[in-house]
Amino acid sequence: MIRSPGSSPLPSAEELAAVGQREAVRLAAERRRAAQADLERAVGRSGIPRRFLDRTFESYLAGTQGQRRALDVCRAYADGFEQMRERGGGLLLLGGPGTGKTHLACAILAQVIHAGHTGLFLPVSGALRIIRDAYSPRGQRTETEALALLTAVDLLVLDEVGVAIGNEATRRAMLFDVLNDRYGELRPTILIANLTSAELERYLGERIMERLMDLGSAVVPFTWSSYRRCG
Repeated sequence: MIRSPGSSPLPSAEELAAVGQREAVRLAAERRRAAQADLERAVGRSGIPRRFLDRTFESYLAGTQGQRRALDVCRAYADGFEQMRERGGGLLLLGGPGTGKTHLACAILAQVIHAGHTGLFLPVSGALRIIRDAYSPRGQRTETEALALLTAVDLLVLDEVGVAIGNEATRRAMLFDVLNDRYGELRPTILIANLTSAELERYLGERIMERLMDLGSAVVPFTWSSYRRCG
């Protein structure tokens, strides 16, 4: 085709490639947002408790060495989530109630979702309810669909790990299915518990604990007094 004098030159191959790359990035971001929206519709929301929606790393009170270490580990986890997602490494936030575990977990999850990944926060009871409902005559999902909802999400945060719920053997079997599937797919999981490492292993069982540690999950102890009782 002969171009008339003064007309704009045709874009170069590099320019076309750059445009194509930007479009691919835009489409990928749209797909991630759509996936998160679908997930939130399925469970009602991302699950971050209303009280913790505005919690950030900046608002976390870190006055002691232990608190600063917990903050540094959690911030580094969020900042490096792309790498964590490649190998499936998670976090075990363990310690007494009111020490800031949920604050930091929600700060991680909010940053991960904002970065374009899918994320979900649930108490263990809520996660097990999703699976149990699959067996109900009124259930809207099959067991496979219920497990997929919990295992396909990029980052799953399970709170209140350690609370006695129903039959111990049944609870362990359900949690094993969820965490084992996430282990196999290298999907990171954060567990929040008012327990020690030994108590957590007794609650989850040795097989689940071994899988969590095999992925290189970091144990973050919260050994200080409750913020709620300060002042």
